[in-house]
Amino acid sequence: MIGTWFRTDYDGPAPVLDLPAEVSSGRAPGLCIVDQVVRGTGIVGRVTGDFGAVALKIHGPAGSVRVTVELHLDELGTRWWSDRVRPPRTDAERPRLVLVRAQGRLRAATLLARRQGWRAAAGAVAQVSFDLAADELDADGLLVVELADPPRPSWAGDRFCARSAVGLRIDRITVRPAPAPTAGATAPATGQASGCDLALLPPGASGVFRLDVAPVPPAPPVPRSPSNRWTRRKPARAAFKGLRLARRVALRARARVLPARAPGRPDVYATDLGTGAVVEVEVVARHPGGLDLRLTTPVASPVLLGLADPAPALSLRLRPASDTEPGPPAPAGVQPDAGAQPDAGALSR
Repeated sequence: MIGTWFRTDYDGPAPVLDLPAEVSSGRAPGLCIVDQVVRGTGIVGRVTGDFGAVALKIHGPAGSVRVTVELHLDELGTRWWSDRVRPPRTDAERPRLVLVRAQGRLRAATLLARRQGWRAAAGAVAQVSFDLAADELDADGLLVVELADPPRPSWAGDRFCARSAVGLRIDRITVRPAPAPTAGATAPATGQASGCDLALLPPGASGVFRLDVAPVPPAPPVPRSPSNRWTRRKPARAAFKGLRLARRVALRARARVLPARAPGRPDVYATDLGTGAVVEVEVVARHPGGLDLRLTTPVASPVLLGLADPAPALSLRLRPASDTEPGPPAPAGVQPDAGAQPDAGALSR
């Protein structure tokens, strides 16, 4: 790590941020290092490689701090990824799964999945928060946040993008004093649907949680930039744009007329994203449109959950089993149970 001893006589002192600190521009004075990230003006920057890292210089806090990173997947980011990976033109977009590291350690993971509207696909935004102890920031006060690719479980196949970090926007990084920890089981908080047939459990999650399954609009087709002098001409570009728009409308209309159906008795796979090892999940109870799950052993890293049968037109959402918020309606063809029938001893891998 570069410290103050590496500075030359021509370098001025690096600005240091005070807490609470918020960085939302690549020109912010506290943003001192970027690696495979293009700085922005209204955003921190955009990742250009298989991983990207930014470093902030902050005053060493007296206690632990909470770091929040806001990520955004937009049309331009998808085009950057497509121009580098060159997927088949007939493929639909796949979700992005990225690991968030800080100070060289895995802290969290996030999923971003865009879905098709009638004309264009909406962007996907995710906020990732994690805590750092006071002794994890050295005397230089350098906070390093990195986005990286996860291990790919054998059951996941091509259900999420390769090189998922390419093109992602880092919109904002916030550092604040961490709130006091709470005792008890750490079940996942109720959040938005993932937009795909994958979901993430936070590190150290324990207790019983509910997995809701619901239909979702289809993923948009992957945009491609012109690759030769003929396709770069305006008539060809206009024709490709019209075909892409027609395909998007057709996909959206088909999903409206023939919505996907959730499986009657879904099974779930789970993988530790820190080690790539299989995690055992116990199915506690099954409900119309979802099921209650519990990890047999708490895992210190984020856990990737996925339906056993790939279903790109379905979306998962995690929430505490004690949450009284109603889940999605029961899928067609599935009769509601008389209460949740326990599925004792069932294990999914």
